[in-house]
Amino acid sequence: MKSLFLLLILVIILISCTHKDRLIEIEPPDPYDHVYGQLQTGKSLYSILLDNDVSYQDSYKITKELNKLYDLRYSHPNDGFHLKIDTLGVVQVIEYLPNKIDKYIVARDSTDEFEVFHEKLVLKKDIRLLTTILKSSLYETLVNGGLNPQLVMKFSDIFQWDIDFFIDPREGDTCSIIYEAFSHDGEILKYGNILGASYRGKLFDLTAYYYDNGGNVRGYYSADGESFQKAFLRSPLNYSFISSYFGMRLHPITKKVWLHNGVDYAAPMGTPVVSSADGTVIHKGWKGGHPTPTGNNGGYGNTVMIRHANGFKTLYGHLSAYAKNIYVGKRVNQGEVIGYVGSTGWSTGPHLHYTIYMHDKAINPLSLNNVSGPPIPNEYMDEFMNSVHYVDELFKESRKTFLQSIFG
Repeated sequence: MKSLFLLLILVIILISCTHKDRLIEIEPPDPYDHVYGQLQTGKSLYSILLDNDVSYQDSYKITKELNKLYDLRYSHPNDGFHLKIDTLGVVQVIEYLPNKIDKYIVARDSTDEFEVFHEKLVLKKDIRLLTTILKSSLYETLVNGGLNPQLVMKFSDIFQWDIDFFIDPREGDTCSIIYEAFSHDGEILKYGNILGASYRGKLFDLTAYYYDNGGNVRGYYSADGESFQKAFLRSPLNYSFISSYFGMRLHPITKKVWLHNGVDYAAPMGTPVVSSADGTVIHKGWKGGHPTPTGNNGGYGNTVMIRHANGFKTLYGHLSAYAKNIYVGKRVNQGEVIGYVGSTGWSTGPHLHYTIYMHDKAINPLSLNNVSGPPIPNEYMDEFMNSVHYVDELFKESRKTFLQSIFG
């Protein structure tokens, strides 16, 4: 009984000592006042600092130092900032967060000057798989399937030379995507490359594989190494429907039957129009000659013409406006905006008249025998085929998982 009493006293003493130790471990007080915020439209970081009673001298020094690592000209509304201000009202540290990955820290040193540092989150890379069946538009189906809208656009870009996603997709077509996702603490902060993309349906059976040799060979290729990139885009804009095809027709204004030497894409006023291939602008301005490149006044209205390689030219007519920095002699890239849909010239409503000329003879854009870009060089084929086999295994896994989700 006596030993039991002594044991009880010992336990009480130990508990008391442990409790005292806990009381001793007190966090030191935070020496700073903290100001958190985001840039607003029309506000610069410099003006934000002044608004928070940072002196003109310190505001200048901080922004000057930060500019060494991050160009503040690229600041955007909603960029985050965090000020640490001491008890005397002097800012000691500012953290600038242009995104969720990068943090730029400007801190006051012992000489009362500022130093800048860059911290970057270490992200975990995952390979993610998605297979789904089209039930509505491509965009709605993929987003509803959990794909980020940014990746939906990348997916459509891969096949933009072969599939017109405004008219070609059919309900029941199947899409499979293998892509990189980078996360921190379980939150996806950015996406990497689409490693493989597949579109199977009533009209198409296409599979694209990403390859990058770390040099000048980079892009999407078929399983046998042929490039998915073509000389001309399938269409130079996102349109509602084709209002007039290439061939003989009754002109809606002249009421005469003559050759319609292009394709008319009906689209809302102001829809961006892009160059369908790399080339050089050879005409910007009002152009007559409907339906041929020379002849009558009126015609195409505001027009851009571009000369391409191998004797090709393209014409974009009825524009409402031209893109900035478009001028005769300018070199433009495939997919670069050159103007906007309008209804100038002989037109009964907003649309784009689009013609392709081959050695100055108009040809049907919809039946163009498009030319592929360079294939995978022979010296890289073994490495490329290894990546093809890897992605094919992921496709099998993705489709198996999809079927199990449907049939159990």
